[in-house]
Amino acid sequence: MSDKSPNSPSTARRAITRIGGQGALLMAGFAGAQGCSFLRNALLGHWLSQGDFGIAAAITLMLQLVDTLSDIGADRLIIQAPDGEAPGLQATAHATLIARGAITSLLLLLAAAPTTAYFGIPEATWAFQAIALVPLVKGFIHLDARRYQRALRNRPQVLIELLPQLSALLLTIPVLFHSPNYSAVVWLALTQAAIALVVSHALSERTYTVVLNKQYLDRLIRFGWPIWLSAFPLVAVYQGDRMIVGGLLSIEDLAAYTTAFMITMVPGLLAARVGNALMLPLLSEVRAHRLQFRQRYKMMFELISILATTYLAFFIAAGGSLLPIVFGPNYEDLGAIVACLAAMWALRMLQSVPGMALMAKGDTQPLLWAGLARATGLPLAITAVHLDYGLLGAAAAGVAAEVLSLIYVVIRTSRHATVGWPLAATTLTMLASASASGALISINLLGFEPVRLVVAVLTTLFVLAASLLAMPSPRELIFEKHSLRALFATTAKNKGRDANAPA
Repeated sequence: MSDKSPNSPSTARRAITRIGGQGALLMAGFAGAQGCSFLRNALLGHWLSQGDFGIAAAITLMLQLVDTLSDIGADRLIIQAPDGEAPGLQATAHATLIARGAITSLLLLLAAAPTTAYFGIPEATWAFQAIALVPLVKGFIHLDARRYQRALRNRPQVLIELLPQLSALLLTIPVLFHSPNYSAVVWLALTQAAIALVVSHALSERTYTVVLNKQYLDRLIRFGWPIWLSAFPLVAVYQGDRMIVGGLLSIEDLAAYTTAFMITMVPGLLAARVGNALMLPLLSEVRAHRLQFRQRYKMMFELISILATTYLAFFIAAGGSLLPIVFGPNYEDLGAIVACLAAMWALRMLQSVPGMALMAKGDTQPLLWAGLARATGLPLAITAVHLDYGLLGAAAAGVAAEVLSLIYVVIRTSRHATVGWPLAATTLTMLASASASGALISINLLGFEPVRLVVAVLTTLFVLAASLLAMPSPRELIFEKHSLRALFATTAKNKGRDANAPA
């Protein structure tokens, strides 16, 4: 068989090299973007008083809230759909983005006064009104970068993520000199939105067009309504705990909780975003080939399990030491909260694989029910706060809800691909071992921060090595690359095809 055969060694090697290269690009780009965001927030944490940082956190929280509540997945349909290259589909998606931006801007404007009254910061009403411009500007972003991702061309999307964050970081200190209070967040958010808009159009190939095609709009609604409805419980998941802390406790408590959330969120969100950008096109490519779909799903779940385990070990061990270093001395003695939030993000990482598998199959309704399972954390957090368990109780409630959601989404994905009991047991063992080792370091080396950080890093490297050896697919990647040829061959059109899968 010639090297041009789709199942040949050279074809498989090229596929593996390409996927690895795109993974490295995504990791570098998203890491750069999240790193810029993190450094910007660290500067704000050091520069602003705890009260001003709390108001800044509330402003950011509202932006995240409306972004989540208005998501209908139009950009992901372009990646997932067999005809995602169709200009009419993209133009209709542009129209839905504009409508989304206009509606969310209006809602933000109307909600400004009630929101500041809830948080007890009426003096900041003008700032909450000003940020209503952010979603309006972002509504006109060009979606060509999403179309490129169908072919694993991720550079444009990486630049759309990175350049606005880098610009905001470079402007942070000048803006703080000019406005050394919470208003700095408003000007930086508006700057980011404007730069993202300009970059998306500069990197596009197609002319920006807006069309309302009824056929495409119906498809967008069918694909997006479960995603949209699932956004409501997701608000409880991603913003609900902070809303409770800010409203039922104090704006200073919101500042403390937000710093712990941010330090755990950055690597967790980075892993999820890089993984999602790779997983959705790779799973969508073989959605009609049952055997390859299941093989890729299994390998992805193993790799994300290793990542979640390594992440969890480090943040339980060292998170409490890092927080005051990064955000300043106002944020000490929060190690237990950091550990709980790290566990929550580790569980979210694990859910990304079954979530992308469902989306690749076009089966988005289970995502709504998974979101509802996650939303049980909201009443649990309210109860914990009322019972005087404070910030730790709110964080623990999120962990409990993520466990429920993970169990549900893995079960619902089983008709497409399964996580076998041996893999589940290995994953649970790895997570438990990582948690135990991190807790031992955190407790026994409390007060010896330099030593604690060094030991935490060494332990994390050991956990990573042990996890790589514990999972079959990573062992094959390291020692037996030839055994992965079939997995990354782009055909097998007549092998393991699911007759019921959409072509």
